[in-house]
Amino acid sequence: MPIKKVKLITTADHAAKRLDQTLADWLPEVLGRPVPKAKGRKLIMAGAVYLNGRPVRIPSKELFPGATIEAYIDPGKLFQDSTSRDRKFELTADRILFEDEDLIVIDKPPGLPAQPTLDKARDNLFAAVSRFLSRRDGVVKPYVGVHHRLDRDTSGVVLFSKSQRVNAAAGEIFSNHLGVKIYRALTVPRPNRLRSKLEKEWTIKNYLGKISSTSKRARYGAVDSEGDLAETSFRVIAEHRLGILIEAIPRTGRTHQIRVHLSEYGLPILGDDLYGVDNNPGPDGLAPRLMLHAAQLIFPHPITRREIYVKSPLPTDFAQCLNRIEAR
Repeated sequence: MPIKKVKLITTADHAAKRLDQTLADWLPEVLGRPVPKAKGRKLIMAGAVYLNGRPVRIPSKELFPGATIEAYIDPGKLFQDSTSRDRKFELTADRILFEDEDLIVIDKPPGLPAQPTLDKARDNLFAAVSRFLSRRDGVVKPYVGVHHRLDRDTSGVVLFSKSQRVNAAAGEIFSNHLGVKIYRALTVPRPNRLRSKLEKEWTIKNYLGKISSTSKRARYGAVDSEGDLAETSFRVIAEHRLGILIEAIPRTGRTHQIRVHLSEYGLPILGDDLYGVDNNPGPDGLAPRLMLHAAQLIFPHPITRREIYVKSPLPTDFAQCLNRIEAR
C-alpha cells in the first residue's frame, strides 16, 4: 500500500496542545476511520511525523499556532492489528523446565498469549501445552490448569497443573503469595530521571487501578481510591549508558504491575509501547519487544511441600538487546 502524506497547519485551537493528542484528533478526519492515540505515538516515534519540516520524536511536544505538521502514513501498517505479531507455537520438550505427575512448568516465548483470548483463532501457551500432552501421552483431552499469566510479549516461567487433585493447592501458591517470582527488566531512564539519585534497591507499594480505557488496551496506574494493593521490590543488577538491567520481585500480582511501577519511578521498560512510549527506542529500535523476562519461580510443591526452584535463561532477543546496550 502506498505511503500517504497528510498535512495540517495548526491554529489557535492547537495552542499548547500535545502533538500526540493533535494527531489523535486530526488523523481520523483525514483517514476516515478511528485512530487510537497509541497509533499516533508510534508514528511519531518511528520518525514519520514532521514539525515545520523537521522530524519530531516527542509525543508530548507542545504545539503553537501556524506550525506545519506533516505525517507520512502507510495505512496497511498503521492499522495492522497488534495481534499480527502473535506467533504459532508448538511446545517441544526442551522448553519444559520442570515436570512431574501433577505439574508442568514451561519456558514461554515472547509473542504468545499465556492463555486463551476472546479470539479463538489466536494460539496461546495453554493450548500449546494441551496439544503437547495430548500427542505425547496419547490422551484426547489432557487436564491443564492455569494459575498465573504473563503478558503476551513477556517471556519466561509459567506453571500449569496437570491434575485436578493439585488444582486448588497450586492456585494457592499465587493467591496466598507462597511462591516467589523473579523478573529481569531492561529499562531506560526518562530524561528527567537523575541517575545520581537512583537507588540500588527499593520497594514500591501503592494502589493500582485502571486510569484509561480509551484505546484497545487498558492502561493502569497509581490511584488514590478504588485500586488494588500492589507491591514490588527492585534491585539494580547492571547500569549502562543506554539502559539499566533491573531485578523485579512482585509481592502481589496486579495487571501490568512491574511495568507501571517502573514507568512511574522513571525507568520504563525498553520496548514498552504502553507505558514507555515517550522516550523508548523500542519496539523497532534497540528492543524488538517488551524487555521483561520471568527468570525464576520458587514455590512449595502442592503435594510434597518440597521447595521447587525453576530458572529460565534469558531468551536470545533479550540477550542480544542487552549485549547491544553493553557495547554502546
